[in-house]
Amino acid sequence: MSNVVTNQPTKRTASSAVREKTRIAIIGCGPRGMQCLEALSRKMPAEVLMNVEIQVYEPAEFPGAGSVYDPRQPHELRMNFATQHIDFWKTDPDQKKQRSTSLIGWLAKHYSELAKSDQYIPRSIVGEYLSSCFQTVLGRFAENQVTVVQQQVRSLVPSASRWTVMTEDGHCEVFDQVVLTTGHEGLRASEQLQRTDSSQFVLPTQSQLTHEAIPPQATVLLRGSGLTAIDAVMSLTVGRGGAFTETDDLPRYVSSGEEPLRIDIQSRSGRPGLAKPTAAVEPIFEAFWDKYRSQLVAKMTQHGELHFYRDIWNVVIDAAASFLNHSRSSSMPPINRCEVDVWYRGWSRYGMDGSTACQAMLQSYQVAGGKQPLDIPFALGEAWRKLYPDLTQLISHGGLAEGQWNRFAKIGREMERISFGPPAINVGRMLTLIDQQKLNLGCCREPDSYDRVINAVIAGPHQAKTGGPIAALIQQGVVAVDAATGAVKISGDGMAIGQPLGAETFVTPESTQSVAEPPVHGLAVFGRATEGWVVGNDTLTRTLHQHIERWAESVHVQVMANC
Repeated sequence: MSNVVTNQPTKRTASSAVREKTRIAIIGCGPRGMQCLEALSRKMPAEVLMNVEIQVYEPAEFPGAGSVYDPRQPHELRMNFATQHIDFWKTDPDQKKQRSTSLIGWLAKHYSELAKSDQYIPRSIVGEYLSSCFQTVLGRFAENQVTVVQQQVRSLVPSASRWTVMTEDGHCEVFDQVVLTTGHEGLRASEQLQRTDSSQFVLPTQSQLTHEAIPPQATVLLRGSGLTAIDAVMSLTVGRGGAFTETDDLPRYVSSGEEPLRIDIQSRSGRPGLAKPTAAVEPIFEAFWDKYRSQLVAKMTQHGELHFYRDIWNVVIDAAASFLNHSRSSSMPPINRCEVDVWYRGWSRYGMDGSTACQAMLQSYQVAGGKQPLDIPFALGEAWRKLYPDLTQLISHGGLAEGQWNRFAKIGREMERISFGPPAINVGRMLTLIDQQKLNLGCCREPDSYDRVINAVIAGPHQAKTGGPIAALIQQGVVAVDAATGAVKISGDGMAIGQPLGAETFVTPESTQSVAEPPVHGLAVFGRATEGWVVGNDTLTRTLHQHIERWAESVHVQVMANC
């Protein structure tokens, strides 16, 4: 390895900084921060790249993986993304996939039994892959050109045309360019629940859900029904020695006796995540979706004036109905778009009791496994998945007309359950635990009646960490927040929009909503903090948006100008 990675900061400080080279700080180095580092290494010729110094701030022990994909987490915590869709090196949807560098290619060398499609492998193993990718990226730089500081950043202060970064130990350094890719800003509970609830947060499970914290045979209330709640259930069952055996129907579960007596799940709507399709469902030819993609692409001329129901949702409904009719047996009656729309309205309008939620999960599990014919929720989920890249381009950067965001956001939340729910294997396991009365949906008892209460709702994308750099930049008015979405606004190359550096006063909250605001010189923001202004911020997908690629190109131009 040609690079020295250290937890110690370099010697250059705010008082002694010189400008021989362009200095770049990457704050947060999970997958998104690593993407920034990789893009810089690829976009700049070697003779230009040598004029750059990079400092990476990442408190987690495994840069590239970060806290979410920590390789040390237990194996019962699995991915919600199938193996064939993970390839760190793929940056363009039309780019030919290289099996040797994809996750499956890496698995073939290290975990050969997992090196196939349609696998939802442990997150820790994906963390190993990402950590390996980070070492490969480092190898593109000269020795000592990239320094890793294993600390959190306390503050980020603009000064003239540069930025001063202060770490938690009070050390300051000055940079020409700063990139914020802080993601979840640590594993944190939702602030909304923290204000009213003293429950224990679920993550990291290996320290939060120990036998001491959650004793065997305790009664447990689990707040939240999403993917984090499934993590908690698997940790308290499989993680304690219980074992599932797969069968042709639902899996069997053998208890270890160390589990809680019963886990009751409580959520606001009661609506569950539906199972993702498995390889047992024969896919339709990809060109089928081109008609509907073209309809959405044609709407780009109306960007900024789009009405979600009229211009976007109707296309999704039409695509779902057409897909279902194309996939069904000719002996079955055709489905029209009104039936799809009526089903969705019925799903989304009312809360769901535990029994109804179980039936919805079971139906989705059987359809996903090819044991039942495709139905409306499957077709609607598939249409949303296939058209999602085009949706993100239409809606991002203020594509919707005034007053339309909430309409999209409401449907978007429901489609997360319908399109991007848990893998079928986890849905089957949850159903088995329900059958064995170890798990119950739709709880309505008071929290005080349980031995333990677990909070399985993570902080939302716009709940910036108190005392963190994003919260401070927003509070000071340095970066603008979109009024409709609550997201940090960025330009097409990822530069934050807001207060120009060198101004004597901060802008007012009202003025931060102006579309005429300039980019903030030297400050880029990618990922979770921008969610809503940029739709679709999955950290393992580099093909939905090209902000990082454009940012790296702009840095290349600036470095050339300084040479």
